[in-house]
Amino acid sequence: YYQNLAETNVSCGIFFVGACYDKGIGVERDEHKAFIYYQKSAEMGYAKGTCNVGCCYDEGIGAFIYYQKSAEMGYANGMSLVAECYRNGIGITRDLHKAKYWYQR
Repeated sequence: YYQNLAETNVSCGIFFVGACYDKGIGVERDEHKAFIYYQKSAEMGYAKGTCNVGCCYDEGIGAFIYYQKSAEMGYANGMSLVAECYRNGIGITRDLHKAKYWYQR
């Protein structure tokens, strides 16, 4: 089902194909393919895909950039991750005021 959506260029389908590769659901687990699908869904403006690209980068400036983008799209998990980055100084200068702002959104 998700593969069919992905083939018709539907962003959520592309994301979920990535999730299947990420978790090994119905396909052999392949983190590289998962990243490619997540990145494509992010490029299409899909907030969960954008956040997952950040998770693929795990820590550092790359992660923060994608967490920030997904947070600005209104994705709650992205907001929480931005707050964590500000709280702990991951990929950005530590700023407890900004952390509080993102926790409260």
